[in-house]
Amino acid sequence: MRRTLTSFLELLRSEAGGVSTFYAIMIPIMFGAAGVGLDYSRAASERSKMQAVADSAAIAAARELQMAKADPERISAVAKNYVTAQIPDVTIGTKVDSQALTVRVDLQKDVEPTISKVIWQGKIHLTASATAGMSGGLPLCLIGLDTQAAGTIKLEQKALLTAPACVVYSNSKSPQGLKSMDDAVLKAGFICSAGGKVQTRNTNYSPTPQTDCPVLADPLDTRKPPAVAGCDNKSLVVDGAVATLKPGVYCGGLIITNGAQVTLAAGIYTIKDGPFLVSKNASINGANVAINLLGAGSHLVFQTATTINLTAPKDGPLAGILIYDDPSGAPAPVHAKSYSKVGSAPRVHLILSDNARKLLGTIYMPQGRLIIDATKPVADQSAYTVLVVRQLDLYSGPNLVLNTNYSGSDIPVPRGVGPYGAKVQLTN
Repeated sequence: MRRTLTSFLELLRSEAGGVSTFYAIMIPIMFGAAGVGLDYSRAASERSKMQAVADSAAIAAARELQMAKADPERISAVAKNYVTAQIPDVTIGTKVDSQALTVRVDLQKDVEPTISKVIWQGKIHLTASATAGMSGGLPLCLIGLDTQAAGTIKLEQKALLTAPACVVYSNSKSPQGLKSMDDAVLKAGFICSAGGKVQTRNTNYSPTPQTDCPVLADPLDTRKPPAVAGCDNKSLVVDGAVATLKPGVYCGGLIITNGAQVTLAAGIYTIKDGPFLVSKNASINGANVAINLLGAGSHLVFQTATTINLTAPKDGPLAGILIYDDPSGAPAPVHAKSYSKVGSAPRVHLILSDNARKLLGTIYMPQGRLIIDATKPVADQSAYTVLVVRQLDLYSGPNLVLNTNYSGSDIPVPRGVGPYGAKVQLTN
């Protein structure tokens, strides 16, 4: 019996030692496994946050694709600034595709293990990526640049503005920055106002304008006119004659009147310190021409009984620009005796012609107020027309038609005028 008891006690001591050894080995492993689980859960949570931030950053940056002059560096900066505000210790990569209209954001981060570092050597590497793009965007065909005026874009009486496949945009932050009054109708693919809108009827807009839009930068302010040397003509008047004019500098202005029939040869016509006036049944025709209005007193007037047919240059410094108005803002008012609704903009231009149906290209008047007061359609026979002006007023009964048939012409469309009003969404 004594031997048996002794043997049993020895066995217990032996097994107890084995169990102790077993637990001595297993306890760190079990704690390590639990630590791996906790660290993995923490890493998964961090990666979810990275993914959410990458998604939002890509969407925010992709919206910039529709802003004027939104170059890839600026778009990338928007994404990076968004990410660093949310996750400061992350590596950021961006890729902007201006052709596909997409922005990709790639994030990387190493997470140091905590509890599991006893058995986990190295760091946990996390990645997240997101791609956002635009769909359904429209080109910009009219922007009023004045940020303060009431009626930066204004329609009155029975005026029509028809731009069914493009964006009409008012930069004015005024509660009355966009106006369509009386029986006027502004119809566009998308209408946006940085401030508010004013209307007198439910039919004044189609569709209803979006308000409180961001102010857009001038999309063409990097375009510069050619250098101007001496005068080629001085205060030239073509009175009742049939004539072909050549490109050059027309100091003191150019007047075409009394039934004159003028052809403008291809090139740039600089109208310096005087008016460009077409009046009294005169007509002008010009293919691949640009009108450069330069200096004090230089303004455009196409009077009622005139015929205007003009297309912009295909190449050269003013490719795609039909009318380039002095961006310095040198005063060029139209005298009240010529027209009563001149307003207060430094440079005022009038299209009153009832036969100005071809104005193919871009009219750029960053300091100009363009007044259109015809009774017949304007620019409706143009493949496309783009207006970048300080202010636009449509009076009486014109129908300003802004077409966007870009493939119907070999006149290039200046960069920076689209797409706008697009839906931005994740594409991956």
